[in-house]
Amino acid sequence: MSREVPVPVANEGDVQSLPPADAKALTEPFDSSLSFEADISLPEDLTVAGGIIDQINQLKATVKVALVRRLMTQLQTEQIQTILECGLREIGDRHRRGIAPTQNTRLLLKKDYSYQDRGLSDPNQYYVYLRRRKPKLDRYIGTLFYVPQGCTLDYFLDAEGRLVFNPPHNVFQLQDCKNPAVKQLVRLLYLEPPPPDYTFDKQQNDTPDIHLHVEYLDLKTHQPIAKQVYPFPLCMHEGGRLDRYRWDVTPLTLKPIAVLHDPSDCTSVVPSTAEKLVASSHTQADPTLSLSSQAVARLSEFQPPPIAARSSQAAIEPPFNRVPTGPPPARRVLELPATKWLTFALSNPSDTDVILKRMRLWVTWSKKAMPQSPWELIQEGTTHTLTNAHFKRRILRFSSDRSAMAFENSLPVLVRWFHDLSLAVSQSPNQRQYSAVQLQLAHSLFVEMSLPQTDPVAVLKHLFGVEFAKALPDKR
Repeated sequence: MSREVPVPVANEGDVQSLPPADAKALTEPFDSSLSFEADISLPEDLTVAGGIIDQINQLKATVKVALVRRLMTQLQTEQIQTILECGLREIGDRHRRGIAPTQNTRLLLKKDYSYQDRGLSDPNQYYVYLRRRKPKLDRYIGTLFYVPQGCTLDYFLDAEGRLVFNPPHNVFQLQDCKNPAVKQLVRLLYLEPPPPDYTFDKQQNDTPDIHLHVEYLDLKTHQPIAKQVYPFPLCMHEGGRLDRYRWDVTPLTLKPIAVLHDPSDCTSVVPSTAEKLVASSHTQADPTLSLSSQAVARLSEFQPPPIAARSSQAAIEPPFNRVPTGPPPARRVLELPATKWLTFALSNPSDTDVILKRMRLWVTWSKKAMPQSPWELIQEGTTHTLTNAHFKRRILRFSSDRSAMAFENSLPVLVRWFHDLSLAVSQSPNQRQYSAVQLQLAHSLFVEMSLPQTDPVAVLKHLFGVEFAKALPDKR
């Protein structure tokens, strides 16, 4: 059986650019009887090769690969094995040096610019996106903490594609909205991206493997207690460990502290830079293995299930740190501060009936496709408000006397409402309860709401099929 395999060949122009003797060495058949022995040192081999190595270094990467593959067919099995082992060692060395494989996607933070309408200088929240490299496409993933007074995050992407949060603007105090005595300090370390080979399409609706690394701090000493890793964005959802609907969030600026009272504790050193924080978190697979019993007990206070009283820890735990042993606090809808509604006028006031008909259609769809979270249309005079009945969240408000549509949520939130609704209709197991026109509309909406949206007027046109004008002053 021939050992020749179809491989890309070196470009003749590149080979001709080499000196005649070197070009002849690359193109003439290789005599295995002249192959060098394994015990010949590498420097001697390079000396024998003369200037050919310098010439090869100037070739393109694709030409180098073609030459290597061409020469491998002329080597003995043991020699090919040696090359493979060298390649594996080189890959391992690059990983240890922090040279990660090229990622198909990268993490991206975007500000919620509605803070400008509230007269604040810093964003209230940041949206997390995945950006596909080729072809370029952004996909909304989730949202970090909501900070009422605003907060500017300082962050960067490291060599492995992790989105690292820089101190001192990455520490937050979380206070239970139902039980203000329950507090915790959390330091955001970094967001870990999905595997390098992960990618997505326009209509893809899976959950990428993204994790948020955090560090819990002592409320009094501000020293580290433990590090934890949570799936994102699930940890921010209702019932998650960092539930946006449970915790009132306040940013804190801490002074750098070098050593804990117990220097033997592995969490005793507070890194002065974000890189040190990431390194210490990345090398500790199980955060609880090296924690003291007190630290483990204090961290377990914030687990969602109620915990039993621990007599051994009661004497050392601060009384305001304890979680009641009764039922967990009821969830709430995140209450946003008073804000201006974004209002848009109908270009043609005669389209009022079209608007109301479409809003009633959304209500019908939600009751069929999402019975656990239905929508409802509430009428107060000439104002019709589309609301999520389960979460008590206002989605859209239409004033028929003014022929104006308004919404108070940020644009990504509005888009997410209709993305989820259209997806539920499109994937409904009972398709017969929808007409062909409705299914086509649901599919079109799902496609549009899966794309990054930046223009509210364009989004409203997609939703209702009619034209809207630019934003109007709010006159509620």
